[in-house]
Amino acid sequence: MPTKAGERRTALQALLAVEGQSQVVFEAPHRILDLIALLAELAPERRVSVCRELTKQFESIHTAEAATLPAWLAADAQRQRGEFVLVLHARAPAAAAEGGLPAEALRVLGLLVAELPLKQAVALAAQISGAPRNALYDAGLLLKREG
Repeated sequence: MPTKAGERRTALQALLAVEGQSQVVFEAPHRILDLIALLAELAPERRVSVCRELTKQFESIHTAEAATLPAWLAADAQRQRGEFVLVLHARAPAAAAEGGLPAEALRVLGLLVAELPLKQAVALAAQISGAPRNALYDAGLLLKREG
């Protein structure tokens, strides 16, 4: 991460804007508190893994929401020592009401159901989106009834 505060904020905002992917960040021990505070400010609900001293005797990994990490680090001075790797976990895709399916899976299913038989539309939607077939089939039945 950049050493200057403004550049760090910009770089972190760019990382947080990436959809559907986890991001890995390396940080020096003397800047970890500032980075964690910035993460808690910009994305308090984002899950973050704080990995310290990886591949060494005192390796530790702690995963929590970013909002809780400043207090967790401050609770023990040992947690602020060593080499750090942060994993900014990918945000969960937005879930829709029908079976908790991602909105994109429902959009694809809707397009396919309009043009193909239900069984074929569900099979293709499952391949494209990676969503479970059973949930897609249920959602497809609802779409057929409604429209």
